[in-house]
Amino acid sequence: MIVSFHPRVKGDVNLRLTLKGLFPDKETELIASARAIVVTQSIKAHQYEFCRSYCANLFPDYTCRFGFEGKYGNIQLFRKFNAPHPETTCYESVEGFKLCHFKNQKPITPFPFVLKGDRGGGGWAVFLIKNEYDLMERLEILANEHLHATKRFIAQTYVPHGGRDLRAVVIGRTIKAYWRCQYKPGEFRNNVGRGAVINYDLDPELKEKGIRCVKDFCSKTGINLAAFDVLFDRSQPEPQPLLSEINFLFGRKGLGGSLSFYGLLNQAVHQWTRGL
Repeated sequence: MIVSFHPRVKGDVNLRLTLKGLFPDKETELIASARAIVVTQSIKAHQYEFCRSYCANLFPDYTCRFGFEGKYGNIQLFRKFNAPHPETTCYESVEGFKLCHFKNQKPITPFPFVLKGDRGGGGWAVFLIKNEYDLMERLEILANEHLHATKRFIAQTYVPHGGRDLRAVVIGRTIKAYWRCQYKPGEFRNNVGRGAVINYDLDPELKEKGIRCVKDFCSKTGINLAAFDVLFDRSQPEPQPLLSEINFLFGRKGLGGSLSFYGLLNQAVHQWTRGL
């Protein structure tokens, strides 16, 4: 029996996740007897762990999602599996940053570099730091607890990406990749919500490099539903892929919209269940 908590994926039994995230006895019995369980991308960590305690086969595989959330957690995951990524320093808080660099006089990542708040999508709380004035101004923003659910953040070497990055979306065994190209003057973030344009045809060799890098990482981690942002240093004669972020919740415009995404998702679940 296949139990699906996803409203767009039909199982032998379809259930709904409640707002409180609790499972009645009847649902627990169904979960315990399931051969496989399909969950939504919005599932909470405790819900996922509950299902996994009864059934070993869950799609998507979020073994390497929970505990590695946010940009801070992504870096920990990249390091754990020795994946290529921009040089990064992780901080627990702005106070920790100031203690490290202002009081203890440790060198700061050379300008320019990028500050990234732990949470938020669409380029939110992502700042290009060109000088000390930028640094102090952006640190104050990151220190504002009303804007951030977590105080953690990262400082990352700026990668001269030439105004484009590769978005590689993993859906089961399929990887759909496209470039996000930013032509807006003064905007270094390549998010579609900030004016970037999607292009499927540029740099086919680099695109293939990025896909291979993501595929290798997913083979090690088991990740089978996520969108990866991949950077290439355009100042290098032969740029190599650098994993920048993992997005377990992601936009679908580059995939052709939600209907196209759900079609790919159902194909992935079908392939997955056949292989069990």
